[in-house]
Amino acid sequence: MARLRAVPAYALPSLAIVALTAFLAFALVRLFQVEQAMRSNVDENMLWVVTQAQVASHLLDQAVNRRALGDSEEDPELRLDILTSRLTLMDEGPQRRYLAAEGLEPRLDEALAQMHALREAATTARGEARFAPERLTPHLDALMDSLNRIANRVMIVEWESAGARLDTYRSSLEKVITSIVGIGLSGWILVMLLVTALRQRRAAQRALTTHRDHLKQEVAHHIHRYRRAAEALAQALDRERSVSEFYRSFAAMVSHQFRTPLAVIDSGLQRLQRRHHQFTAEQRSGRYTRLREAVAQMTRLVESSLTAARLDGKQVDPNLGRHSLWDIVDHLCRQQWEATETRRLQTQHGTPEPLAWCDRVLTEQVLANLIDNALKYSPEGRPVCITTAREGDHVTCRVTDFGPGIPADEQPQLFERFFRGSNATGTDGTGLGLNIARHLARIQHGDLTLESTLGEGTHVTLWLPAADIQETRNEPS
Repeated sequence: MARLRAVPAYALPSLAIVALTAFLAFALVRLFQVEQAMRSNVDENMLWVVTQAQVASHLLDQAVNRRALGDSEEDPELRLDILTSRLTLMDEGPQRRYLAAEGLEPRLDEALAQMHALREAATTARGEARFAPERLTPHLDALMDSLNRIANRVMIVEWESAGARLDTYRSSLEKVITSIVGIGLSGWILVMLLVTALRQRRAAQRALTTHRDHLKQEVAHHIHRYRRAAEALAQALDRERSVSEFYRSFAAMVSHQFRTPLAVIDSGLQRLQRRHHQFTAEQRSGRYTRLREAVAQMTRLVESSLTAARLDGKQVDPNLGRHSLWDIVDHLCRQQWEATETRRLQTQHGTPEPLAWCDRVLTEQVLANLIDNALKYSPEGRPVCITTAREGDHVTCRVTDFGPGIPADEQPQLFERFFRGSNATGTDGTGLGLNIARHLARIQHGDLTLESTLGEGTHVTLWLPAADIQETRNEPS
């Protein structure tokens, strides 16, 4: 026996939606038809028009009789004009067509003829004789009789029309109620289908989640060893990459920067070796001094190169703690005086004591570089000012020199590696100092900024987090 084909899952919802749409459309159409019928019936209401004409004729008859009895306040002429306007309204297109459709056109013509006779009788006489009852009553009685017949017929037609309309409205209302019931049933079916679908979906999601969790456990159980091996390999590769980058950067810096001081040392030693007996003690002392300066330059180059290479290899790990900028600056000034016996350094410490959250060794290296640059680029005899202060959530150390300054268009490039200003020609330098100093400041969550005016000097400021603010942030909540 052939297997019956399964009904598609979307067949029943589609059928319910089609039924809902059909019932709704049918109800809207019927309501629209009822509204149109009510509007047209209101437009064709003749009973009011005929009634107004009847009232106007009775009022005219009353005014004529009162005027004949001597009531001077009555105005039959006004009542005649009102009656004329009412009959003229009945003679217009829609009203005449309505009366003609009901067979009342002859009655209307009789009423209009009597109206014209009334007006002629009123206009052919003069004075009080114009509205004498004996002249107007025959025409007025005939007019009122015609209007009564028209009113009776219109009332009958209106009653019959109202009954037919009520039957039509009742039928339409029943159909609309039936449609609403159909809409409710269709909506209930759709809701039940939606609830069923949501339950099935929830059950499928629970089953899928359970299966996924089981698969995760199986995968975690089987690949845990491989994951640990992959992590160990990745860490080894990162270390190898850092070491390789460290040596590559160091080699590049050595080959680029060490040639000049080595050449100076080699040339000076060769001259001393060949012609040392020709030099006086003062000349030999001068050459020894230049050789020592070349060696010092090489030492600085080695230190800068090693620091730059360690930064490139991400091998600088700051040991942060609470340190006083007063102590660090005073220590560097004492070291500078012991090495060069210079008295150009002037310090000014702000209050309260600026305590920084920093690595003391890295901070000393940054400030030593800034002080060395300030002394190197300042004219002999001009001081170098070092100022410490607390500014908001940071502490600052500003190193100020009164040297030639830096052109404004070159200032954004000063922190780039190997860049030197155009007015630094003739002064020893590698172009690494400020680059290294900014990197060391930033790995301590600080920064290095520079302001310079050409011909007046340069201000370089080291910004570091204040110790109390940083310690408050580090406290467990």
